Amino acid sequence: MTYDKNSYIMGMITAFCECVAGGCKRLALSPPLTNADYQAVGEAAARVIAAHGLLSLHERNEDMPPERRFEWILIARRQETLDEYLRLRASGLSPARSLEPFYALLSYDEAESVHTGYDAFREAFG
Repeated sequence: MTYDKNSYIMGMITAFCECVAGGCKRLALSPPLTNADYQAVGEAAARVIAAHGLLSLHERNEDMPPERRFEWILIARRQETLDEYLRLRASGLSPARSLEPFYALLSYDEAESVHTGYDAFREAFG
């Protein structure tokens, strides 16, 4: 079986959108993307993110040496979450070096959770 890289990236973005929209995470980061990856999927990713009613931010992570740099797409339900991420970044923290300072943003948020189809499945058959 062969895998198409762009389809894989879009599958991950779609799954992350569903997770953020359902309240599983406040913020999701796409897989690390090369510039070519982003050029190939950026518009489609923006459509999927918008279809879920979410916000996004494209970031070029320039914190790493040139040979290890990448880009990613941040996905959130609220602008405040993106603002909090940007404040952490402005303070010099980088998820490319350590995700630990970002765990609160990347974790489940009970206050933002919504009832999903999976919840209904678990209630009916769980």
